[in-house]
Amino acid sequence: MPAFAPHPPLVFDESGTPTSTLYRDVFRSRAGAWAESRAVFVEGCALPQRWDELGRQRPAASFTVLELGFGLGVNFLATLQAWRERGASPARLHYVSVEAHPLGLDDLRRGLDALGAAPGDARRLLEQWPAALPGMHRVVFEAEAVTLTLCFGDAPALVPKLRLAADAFFLDGFAPARNPRMWDPALLRALGRLARPGATLATWSAAGAVREALAGAGFEVERVAGYADKRHRLRARHAPRWRGARAPEPSHWPARTVLVVGAGLAGTATAAGFARRGWEVTVLEAAAGPLRGGSAQPLCADHPHLSPDDNPLARLSRAALEWRLHDPAMPARTPLGKLLLDADERETARRAAMLSRLGFPDTFARQLTPDEASDAAGLRLPRGGLWLPGCDALDPAEPARAWLATPGVTLRTGSPVASLEPVPGGWRARAADERVLGEAAITILANAGDAARLAASGSLALRRVRGQGTLVARERIGALRTVLGGDAYAAPLGDMILAGASYDDGESLEPSREVDAANLRRLARMIGGDAAAWLEGARSGPVGHRYASTDRMPVIGQLPDEAAALREAAALLRNDRLPVPRASGLFGAFAFGSRGLLWSALAAGLLPALVEGDPMPLEADLLRALDPARFVRRMLRRRARD
Repeated sequence: MPAFAPHPPLVFDESGTPTSTLYRDVFRSRAGAWAESRAVFVEGCALPQRWDELGRQRPAASFTVLELGFGLGVNFLATLQAWRERGASPARLHYVSVEAHPLGLDDLRRGLDALGAAPGDARRLLEQWPAALPGMHRVVFEAEAVTLTLCFGDAPALVPKLRLAADAFFLDGFAPARNPRMWDPALLRALGRLARPGATLATWSAAGAVREALAGAGFEVERVAGYADKRHRLRARHAPRWRGARAPEPSHWPARTVLVVGAGLAGTATAAGFARRGWEVTVLEAAAGPLRGGSAQPLCADHPHLSPDDNPLARLSRAALEWRLHDPAMPARTPLGKLLLDADERETARRAAMLSRLGFPDTFARQLTPDEASDAAGLRLPRGGLWLPGCDALDPAEPARAWLATPGVTLRTGSPVASLEPVPGGWRARAADERVLGEAAITILANAGDAARLAASGSLALRRVRGQGTLVARERIGALRTVLGGDAYAAPLGDMILAGASYDDGESLEPSREVDAANLRRLARMIGGDAAAWLEGARSGPVGHRYASTDRMPVIGQLPDEAAALREAAALLRNDRLPVPRASGLFGAFAFGSRGLLWSALAAGLLPALVEGDPMPLEADLLRALDPARFVRRMLRRRARD
């Protein structure tokens, strides 16, 4: 079986215990799943005692558990219950679990029912259970005080990409003889690199090879009496005899205040993400209201990317789509779905091979025949295509209103920010006449093309792109009921169809009839029809400028301190492992191009986690792909040549 794939259907042995046919072993002890989890893992890692001590010392602190082997989720649910018994202390609980073969929703429900899981917690888990897609998936409990991050993938490949500092480890894979990859010494060393000083570890296994591997990873290991009929189990504490790289410590800010510059999709979504965490957020918008500039669109659509090698853009856009779907500000409705029409038979074959290789579930992506595609779209189409049922197109004003209405968010319009200056404890924004517009511990630049100026950045090269849509009466084209993609884009908008959009370097924001004609010609090539006839009753849609980075990836994260980088240029160019200096408390969320809806969801989830020092909800290589500092060394090399 591949390193990552959904688990085969669940079976039950003669005692009614859920059993894995993949590993030929039971998921939980026949002597009692919940008692075993409590004894071996919760008590084995001394969680209640450690939480009590943490609550006395740092009541607002967070605590992170990293687990190998989610299975039926028994350990997570037992940990959640123990946390509640401790008065919901610590304030935030992060539970990160790696699972190579996630169960399907029905099997998970059957397994939890068989084990007698608490109905409320089990229902919440089942309601948010993600599709079997590789990557990291978030499930929240207790008004986001408890976050479960499910990492679907092969543990030896995935754990080194995690960015977190673990306070406790649960090793709950199947037996080493049946599942040796989960107990590989290199994997256990990777766990040691993620451990905070004094992190505890527990496992039901007492195998000698496991003890030796844990000792080699810096753990002091103790063999203790096992649970039920098992003679022994292990518990351990991270106390390496050598000095190595330490896991990152949580950030501490002088105040929980945020300035967000820009009230487009990026700014409003990010503001809500911080406000839901209890931060006081002030949004400064230069225009007279929110959603101006590139965000002034009647519809914004999801544009996920798929690639045969599941490249970073594909993985990031897939994660962003999931985050958007779970955003509480999004309208509760059935998505329109998106149909990516095949250009020709060769593309049909390429996409079939891609889906076969990726193994994604039909609930995420599947191929449609021409008849199936026509039925999905509501109009006769010449070819089939790739169907993405979770995608949508919606009026961005609806979620933006909800984001701005989040308690803790204040919007100030008509406030162009002329300059930013560091001050003790944060940043201050000033107007052109030197008036102070706002001050906060954290500042987020979400103002598209003007962000590089405020950040004093010479490394961020942004391309400005002109986009214009075209509106056609639905009766002229057909009763389109989904989003179309391919050579052109089209989506239903009331009694109209929005087609387009252009993607060029034009400067003018005046509508162009030539651009309308080009939009409709591309649509006609894709679906068939008379573009000239459509143009007679069409009118120009919105025109705006969007900004994209040179590598077409968004800029989300902590901004570089380029002045410091220039001073340290020689060392940074000699050693790629040296970190690029960062501007303390200054972050960016811009260069979203045509994926504003998706990248806004990504920024709203990622930036608060980054600022608060939470476990990162994305793998390390994806964080690097978004990193605002990714262009700094290129700038330094260019200057060195000059």
